[in-house]
Amino acid sequence: MRVLSGEDPWRSHASYPNALPRQPKLSRRCFRVTNTRRQYLSVYPVQSAWAIRLVPLQERLVGDVRQSLIFLLGAVALVLLIGCVNVANLLLARASARGREIAMRQALGAGRKRLVSQLLTESLLLSLLGGTLGLAILFGTKSFLVRMLPESLPRLNQVAINWPALLFAAAASLVAGIIFGLAPALYAGRVDLTKALKEATRGASGSGQQGRTRRVLVVTEFALSLMLMIAAGLLLRSFWDLLNVPLGFHPENVISVRTRVPYPNDVSLDKYKTPAQEAPFVREVMRRARTLPGVEEVAFGDTGAIPLDQNEHEMNVIGEGQFLATFAGRESVGDQPAIVERTGVTPEYFHLMGMPLLRGRVFNDMDDDKAPRVAVVTEAFARTYWPNEEALSQRFRSARAESPWITVIGVIGNARTDTLAEAEVPMAYLSFYQEGAHHLAIFLRGHLDAAAVAEEMREQVQAVDPTLPVFGTRALTETVSASLAERRFSLRMILAFALTALLLAGLGIYGVISYLVNERTHEIGIRIALGAQRRNILRLVFRQGLGLAMSGAAVGLLGAVLMAKFMARLLYGVHPTDPLTFGGVALLLLGVALLGCCIPARRALRVDPMVALRHE
Repeated sequence: MRVLSGEDPWRSHASYPNALPRQPKLSRRCFRVTNTRRQYLSVYPVQSAWAIRLVPLQERLVGDVRQSLIFLLGAVALVLLIGCVNVANLLLARASARGREIAMRQALGAGRKRLVSQLLTESLLLSLLGGTLGLAILFGTKSFLVRMLPESLPRLNQVAINWPALLFAAAASLVAGIIFGLAPALYAGRVDLTKALKEATRGASGSGQQGRTRRVLVVTEFALSLMLMIAAGLLLRSFWDLLNVPLGFHPENVISVRTRVPYPNDVSLDKYKTPAQEAPFVREVMRRARTLPGVEEVAFGDTGAIPLDQNEHEMNVIGEGQFLATFAGRESVGDQPAIVERTGVTPEYFHLMGMPLLRGRVFNDMDDDKAPRVAVVTEAFARTYWPNEEALSQRFRSARAESPWITVIGVIGNARTDTLAEAEVPMAYLSFYQEGAHHLAIFLRGHLDAAAVAEEMREQVQAVDPTLPVFGTRALTETVSASLAERRFSLRMILAFALTALLLAGLGIYGVISYLVNERTHEIGIRIALGAQRRNILRLVFRQGLGLAMSGAAVGLLGAVLMAKFMARLLYGVHPTDPLTFGGVALLLLGVALLGCCIPARRALRVDPMVALRHE
């Protein structure tokens, strides 16, 4: 449950008389509403203007990461399936070469069930050896892989190689062994004994059914690889677009430092009880900070003023006149509350951050707690709630009872302060000297060293009030970069999987074409003996390889279109069915197919007709 207006009453409910005990620990599936809080509401009823939003606790903890992790899990499954298809193709070719051996075993009395069990046992042994090697590599690279994870990933401290993970790896290895061992095992169970024993004639090239199965496996592999490559291409374009979006502010050479003044009920002193009592501390710290070497500008704000820091500061507001309110999924005009982002800043903040003033003015030192309440709003705020009017001089107030009216004195350009993907977030900037705050951010612009600034600002803040902590020193460029950490991680993983799939697809087409050339050595020798030109042999080989690749590309493009609908929420600035990405990836895979055909084609050109005619 979230209260979207003012301070969270649960944060300071201990200060009320007869305060209720701390809420019990929540179960995994429960909502963030308990009987304790229901009882609290009956004792201290919430004002009707407050909005209550019920959110499952798991969704609150996982947030927007869930879809990205599911997508990554799907990518892992695709790579595993591609690997299974590749190994199945190789084992099928090996089983074809062992056709006479299998036939001899049948002739000597081996049953079909025994032959299938033998081949499945071989494939399972192969998969378990591969899984063991994979686990050994995982244990060796665990620390490196954990460092690649974004710090914002929920429950990151619980990532470990434990027994459930090992059992899952063993189960995945067994399933993979069954999948890629199924095709050769089924082939072995259907061997025609008489035909297989007669395949000692020259040029015997296996059954047509085996060839069709191998071709279907290659087409499947190419289709899956194309889907994964298109996903990587879309994410790469999306990430590139996010890196180049206009931020609406200038993060270069800006450092933020955090501190916290106590709540009135935290200590016996109440010297920070009102904005007027907090203002001298703020002004003195700013004066001292300007004296530090390299500092050019200083500003204060609450932590919600740090762009892209994922600090939620929302409030319900009510406007006058034709104020277009959006609340609980409906639109209305007049005295209905609307949810907006809010933060408090000092007058120097806008120039320090490089936010352009479009109309009106920004705050000045006269906008203190004795003056009428004022606000500077973003263009998105003005356009959303006063679409047909000038926002300057319009008034709004908090939905809390007896809240003062706030007059809009300026409109600034939109800035990407929430996420890089959202350009138009309705935002209200309030005067820090009128609102005050307990969780503070100090902004410094200049050519500064973050490590040195941390210690210098600690000295300056604690020279004014030695009881206050100073922490969280960070360059604003690092904050901007950290806001892309989850997308960067997803992109790296998908690119790694896509390159693996590309390599497997190339090896798959090479293996199949190489096997086909080897099977048709006798035929190629006859063609050369009868006068076939080099280009005819090359055309024969490349036609087979490109035919398989183009069939796989056609199936993969269809699958990618369906997959792109699922990816829509992960993309920014690029259409899920972007033709440039689809076409470019398809051409890349066809190029890989051509490379995979080159070595078998060269080997076909070097066939000696005399040797080929004697080939068995």
